[in-house]
Amino acid sequence: MDRMAGSHEGGGRFGGRGRGGPFGRHRGGPFGGRGPRMFDPGALRLVVLGLIAEEPRHGYDVIKALEARFQGAYSPSPGAIYPMLQMMEEADLVTSSTNGNKRLYTITDQGLAYLEENRPELDKINAQLDDASGEIRGAALGEEMHALRFALHSKLRSGSLNAEKAEQLREILKRVRREIEDL
Repeated sequence: MDRMAGSHEGGGRFGGRGRGGPFGRHRGGPFGGRGPRMFDPGALRLVVLGLIAEEPRHGYDVIKALEARFQGAYSPSPGAIYPMLQMMEEADLVTSSTNGNKRLYTITDQGLAYLEENRPELDKINAQLDDASGEIRGAALGEEMHALRFALHSKLRSGSLNAEKAEQLREILKRVRREIEDL
């Protein structure tokens, strides 16, 4: 029995739960149906496997490759990526080698076969990603979000805010939020 199979029906070639193999079923694209997540988990796993198929990668490299696709406006957390990589390794879709404290992930023949079986879905997800990120290309929104966060945290940590300045900062943030919402 495959490691990922369990006792579910429709185990499929790679031991998953019906369509979607070891990743479960995703909802037809990268964007989750509810909540604040950018990706549906099954779609993210498929995209990550596709990135590793392009070239062996460390977990950090996977995070940076996804961040680059969104011009810095989206970056998955290490808490989402590293357990996923471990699961892929347990499912024999990738292997890893250790160099110091880093693990380099490489796709296996089984992982390549899985990608080929799911190529139409991966192509659809990548097209959706290109559409979503294409509209913001060149705007460097992610850079400005990081710069704003840094400026805000620096100001808060500096100890230079009194009650009056804190209220001014709050009003600035409220105004900017409203302007963004009104776009």
